[in-house]
Amino acid sequence: MSHGLMFHHFSDGRHPRGQGAISAREFKDILDYIGIDRILPALEWQDRSLAGTLPDDAVCLTFDDALRCQMDVAKPVMDSLGLTGFWFVYSAVFEGQIGKLETYRYFRTMKGVDDFYRSFDTAVSHSQWSEEINSSLKKFDENSYMKEYTFFTPADRKFRFLRDDALGPVRYEYLMDTMLEEEGFDAQSLAPLLWMNDESLRELERDGNIVGLHSYSHPTAIEREEPDRQREEYSKNRDHLKSVLRSAPTTVSHPSNSYNATTLEILASLGITLGFRADMKFGLSQLEQPREDHSHIMMTMGRR
Repeated sequence: MSHGLMFHHFSDGRHPRGQGAISAREFKDILDYIGIDRILPALEWQDRSLAGTLPDDAVCLTFDDALRCQMDVAKPVMDSLGLTGFWFVYSAVFEGQIGKLETYRYFRTMKGVDDFYRSFDTAVSHSQWSEEINSSLKKFDENSYMKEYTFFTPADRKFRFLRDDALGPVRYEYLMDTMLEEEGFDAQSLAPLLWMNDESLRELERDGNIVGLHSYSHPTAIEREEPDRQREEYSKNRDHLKSVLRSAPTTVSHPSNSYNATTLEILASLGITLGFRADMKFGLSQLEQPREDHSHIMMTMGRR
């Protein structure tokens, strides 16, 4: 069935090899394994998807989060093969804000994932919410929570449960910011290493790629936000991209696969006509097309 391929992190001498990060060689291997002839240019995919004429075996390339490593590692491979894709951008980091999701991930990578999880569990157990969190953990089942992401370890699943369900964004950020401060981690200095800039987006567009929405600040559970907050997230995201690119964006990928019927209504009202999920489930609209995470493909190839 036709679907998108979803990529996030890449590694080279400048960008560290954290969880899920792949090299240029591994990226090329994935494309060869999928079959380069199956990969449609982004503009063709968009037109044929909206027209209902996508071949059953067609795929497209998609990249989330506006990461600098994507420009440095993945795009040169694509350019050499004459490929284009969809690049989904959250805008806060382009306007001077610290993208905490990515900053925390970088901290986790540099600390070492296992060491980080131990430190995080300790921080949770010593927090003022420890009793409440312990009660919440009784509902956690590592075999069923986020089971669609088969590449997650039990520790990965527990961490995401604590982050998204037990703590919530405010308490999670408080604990993480405290950990970063205790270790003298300078988040502000990382921005040029972690994210693209406006010129990157213009380059992508000039080269035939499609740049689309991914919310303004990348909340991990936007479906839980009030409608006004959801609209603000996507309106600010759209306004930023419209100011940088030659036309307003018409595509989206749902951050952390989170959205609801209200989200889809808001996106449609903003002129968004094509969207992607973060798993292989089909939605009911053009804003819910399936994508396969590259980690699943790596597992099929016997690489992970």
